[in-house]
Amino acid sequence: MDQLDDCLRRAQAGDPDAYGPVVAAHQARLRGFIAGYVPAGAWVDDLAQQTFVSAYRDLRKFMVGSDFYAWLRQIAYNHLRAELDKTNRRARLLDLAAAELSRRLQRDSVPSDDVDALRDCVGRLPETSQQIVQRHYRDGAPLAEIAAGLGRPTNSLKVTLFRIRTQLRACVEKKRVELST
Repeated sequence: MDQLDDCLRRAQAGDPDAYGPVVAAHQARLRGFIAGYVPAGAWVDDLAQQTFVSAYRDLRKFMVGSDFYAWLRQIAYNHLRAELDKTNRRARLLDLAAAELSRRLQRDSVPSDDVDALRDCVGRLPETSQQIVQRHYRDGAPLAEIAAGLGRPTNSLKVTLFRIRTQLRACVEKKRVELST
């Protein structure tokens, strides 16, 4: 009986510690598989983790003795496809949002001084606040995703974002007053 098969059986029986050696045995190979499909190193880590978590969650469906890596690779491939679909949807949404923003800017003719002031105000924010603003407003990342990346609850991030917007509004207003005097 193979040692990894024994670990898989124990993990299927509910021993979470038995899954560690299985992950360790397949991690490098799986990361290599994922790295062949994605450009960013962070995606490799995230997708590998998602794959191992999904595999653990569905471990009872795996037939011990068959090729675990092939099963794992298929789960990773499904995660890759889902991430690509999500990225494509986000890109389409950003294109639509950019077109709508352009139409609104032309219609409402936002003064370029306000745009410049906002850029300057964002640049004066602390690094983490800048990253939150960029990830949410420029990249379209959901607050839950940003919060998870920062290790914070989503509701806490909502409050932080509200405070950032308040700070930016005050900064832009101050710059308007400075320009008008």
